[in-house]
Amino acid sequence: MTKRWRPAATERGQATFSLLIVIVVVAIAVVLLQRTAWHAESINKKAGTIAETGGGINTATAAVLKLGRTNDLAGSILDTAKPLEGQLNEVIRLAKSIDGLATSINGTAGTINQTAKGINGTASTILGTARSINDGVAQINTNLDTTLALASEIKRDTGNILGQADRASREAACINLGGVTGAGNGGGTCA
Repeated sequence: MTKRWRPAATERGQATFSLLIVIVVVAIAVVLLQRTAWHAESINKKAGTIAETGGGINTATAAVLKLGRTNDLAGSILDTAKPLEGQLNEVIRLAKSIDGLATSINGTAGTINQTAKGINGTASTILGTARSINDGVAQINTNLDTTLALASEIKRDTGNILGQADRASREAACINLGGVTGAGNGGGTCA
């Protein structure tokens, strides 16, 4: 019977070994299945992202399809703009010339400003002189008014003196002729 137990022990050993292999294979299969599911989930997320991006790519692709037309238009614009280069150079030359003139004008304006300041100073002096002359004229007018009043009095006195000289001349003529009649206070007459 000893022999009999040996094959049974060998069979049990083989069954245990087979069971262990099956368990290991199942465990590996579960791990691989788990990894596959995880990778499938990751691929699914990436596919969603690609789908979203793909919509943008479709829009961008439409623009790429129009690129030929865009290039044609750009070439046409370039051909149209080429004659403008000479005109642009002329505009630049004129702008530089204007800039030079503006600098010259600015210098002239500075000179004019200095001259104007000098004129302003001279005008202040002239204004002071004019005020002084005005004050002098006012004084002359006052003096003339006084002189006219004195001249008027002198004229009146001269008129009186002439009247008295006329009378004295007549009386002297009467005295020379020999006779003054009537006495008193210049009331006499020549006879």
